Amino acid sequence: MKFNDPFGRMESRHKLGYESMRDTMRKSGVDSPNAALEVVAHSKKRAFNYIMIGTAILLMLTLLAPKSIPVTFSLGVFFIVWIITSMRNGQRYIQRYIDEELTVGPTNDS
Repeated sequence: MKFNDPFGRMESRHKLGYESMRDTMRKSGVDSPNAALEVVAHSKKRAFNYIMIGTAILLMLTLLAPKSIPVTFSLGVFFIVWIITSMRNGQRYIQRYIDEELTVGPTNDS
């Protein structure tokens, strides 16, 4: 029994997330480690762009309604944590895809 996931909910959620990502990668024709790493690079750029756009919107909202600083700050922190967590999970799934599906293991020819 794991103390941080006693009922295995997170493990099953990650398994489903990986399987979905794996199927998408196969359908998209990502069939080499370099192509998969390129997907990771694009996801980092996309996450950075989302964070910048979201921050700009929240800053404008704060300037228009200064009394909403606690709410906009909370939303900003939630938004940034959510994007970074999603990006990191995606990177882990892609690395697992590279390790399990794209990397050829040692052969036993002898």
